[in-house]
Amino acid sequence: MHTLISNCRFIDPSSDTISTGSIGFSGGVITSTGPASPQQPDNTIDAGGKLVIPGLIDCFARLREPGFEKLATISSETNAALHSGITTLMCSPDTDPITDEPAIVELIKRRALAGSGIKVLPIGAATMGQNGEQLGELRTLADSGCIAFSNGDYPITNTQVLRRLMEYSSGFGLKLIIAPQDPWLSDGVAHEGTVSTRLGLRAIPAAAETVALSQLIELCYQTGASVHFSRLSSHRGVQLVSQAKKDNINITADVGIDHLFLTEMDTSEFDSLCHTSPPFRARSDLEALREGVASGVIDAICSNHAPHETDSKLAPFPESLPGTSALDSFLALLFKLGNESDIALPTLIARASAGPADCFDLPQGRLNTGSPADLVIVDDECDWDFDHQHMRSQGKNSPYQGWSFQAKAKQVFVDGNEIALT
Repeated sequence: MHTLISNCRFIDPSSDTISTGSIGFSGGVITSTGPASPQQPDNTIDAGGKLVIPGLIDCFARLREPGFEKLATISSETNAALHSGITTLMCSPDTDPITDEPAIVELIKRRALAGSGIKVLPIGAATMGQNGEQLGELRTLADSGCIAFSNGDYPITNTQVLRRLMEYSSGFGLKLIIAPQDPWLSDGVAHEGTVSTRLGLRAIPAAAETVALSQLIELCYQTGASVHFSRLSSHRGVQLVSQAKKDNINITADVGIDHLFLTEMDTSEFDSLCHTSPPFRARSDLEALREGVASGVIDAICSNHAPHETDSKLAPFPESLPGTSALDSFLALLFKLGNESDIALPTLIARASAGPADCFDLPQGRLNTGSPADLVIVDDECDWDFDHQHMRSQGKNSPYQGWSFQAKAKQVFVDGNEIALT
């Protein structure tokens, strides 16, 4: 059946513009975009002038299942993602058991099929048990459906193991996702600056990121590995990635959406909802991250979603668990950033769709003819206030209580099939 979304504005990341017209799709793929459809539709959806964007791609989120269902489930978190226009989600390997064998990958895929209907792509463990010592079965996991490989938030401290991991992945053309964090310099809870000094909090300097980045970039240069640097947080980190790209080193990078809005000042009242890893840094770091997104030095924006139980955030700041529940606010924050910064909305949508698609060789994330018909109709003139009680994620640990937003997903299609927003 040929379906046409008519009377719409749409953002095609490949052209970086907002156009008007219609989008046609049939057989799960896009067949036309433009002023008029060349084919008579069987079904027409009048968008009423609303905005159509490609389904968003989240390249790092924690779904907690299997093993931590008391925190979140694949069903609950993919439903939250769906309402933020995310149609493809890459889930981290820090499950229980760790995603380091094909049986766990198959379990995640089966439960995802029974979830909200979005595409869930498992990230496999780079080392067995994420212990940083023995290489994981990367090739076997790739054959089982893992899109990339990561040790999550657990750094690989042994540089010999890290080098061998890069050499192995390079030999098979596999993508690594690495969070650049020096484990010793990262032994803290807040950014090293005036706020952490005043509050007496154990500090994490920006060097925790840049020291690790420098080492990783050199190993990338030596091994030729394809590495995606996950969740940059510092001005200097953006500079190092920029220079490495100029040197033609095979790297890409992303930033968590929260780090484009919040700074160390948001921790000044010991607000544990702003306890994250990496920490929120100075205003100058936030501005550099935004500039990195605008320029393309930062390829993608991820959620860095980390749902927690309420009690884990009621503890004093240093004892609380790091991370925010970021899926429910993801789409709204993208549009808010487009309204409040110098970054054009098409650029932001590209960083959350075509950008991650390019990083991980995915066919979705675009409105090109022949691309998967993963589409989101967005009402970008819908005023609403964020409320923890209305979050669909099982984790309510969001720092955006009471924030005002102006965008909501109204209809979502995955492979041309509309998924009900419940």
